[in-house]
Amino acid sequence: MAVKKGLFKTSVGRKNLMAFTGLFIIFFLVIHLIGNLILVIPNSFFPIEFWNNVANGHDMYNAYSHFLVHFWPVTIVAYILYVAIITHIIDALLITLQNKKSQGEKYIVTDNSTSSWYSRNMGILGTVIGVFLVIHMAQFWLQYKVLKVEHDLYELVLATLKTWWFVLVYEIGIIALGFHLVHGIESAHRSLGIYPKKIMNTIKYIALCFSLVMAILYAIIPIILYFK
Repeated sequence: MAVKKGLFKTSVGRKNLMAFTGLFIIFFLVIHLIGNLILVIPNSFFPIEFWNNVANGHDMYNAYSHFLVHFWPVTIVAYILYVAIITHIIDALLITLQNKKSQGEKYIVTDNSTSSWYSRNMGILGTVIGVFLVIHMAQFWLQYKVLKVEHDLYELVLATLKTWWFVLVYEIGIIALGFHLVHGIESAHRSLGIYPKKIMNTIKYIALCFSLVMAILYAIIPIILYFK
């Protein structure tokens, strides 16, 4: 006899929740990348008077960061993001435990011969990203937004990325993120059933291209700043 479960207590419900939170996090990653690219824009690209009369990347990045911290709609979105990240992590753990339990059943046979390495190791990739996220937030978000011990975020970022091991940690985290995005975007669209199966190959190609561009752009920022 079928037992009625809550929307997010079923396998399909959990995957849909994973898809929604994942896509929202991806939206944030795009916005975050746009802001971080200010760090590597040459000062010659800035007009004499731009936003808040800034004329260089240093002032522009600090003005941008100050705006994000003090503009209340952005603060609300930030709290939604925190909830989405925590929910995404918890949901991933639940899905992983459920899959391990299912694989333990004798009558279930899993064929991984056609699956990619990153699709079979999303848990490992997610763990690497999680460790990187903790380090990243402790270094920047905690000091600037919570402890308020650093008022010049541009100089903090620049000083941090002059340390080779932090650049290495950053690059490892971005590589893991790139692989995670490829499978995550494809799986999210597949779970939500937004598109017919016949164009899933196209979605997979778009996911690959998008993830590659995101990873490359994120990865070059610390390298440029290290040698700046």
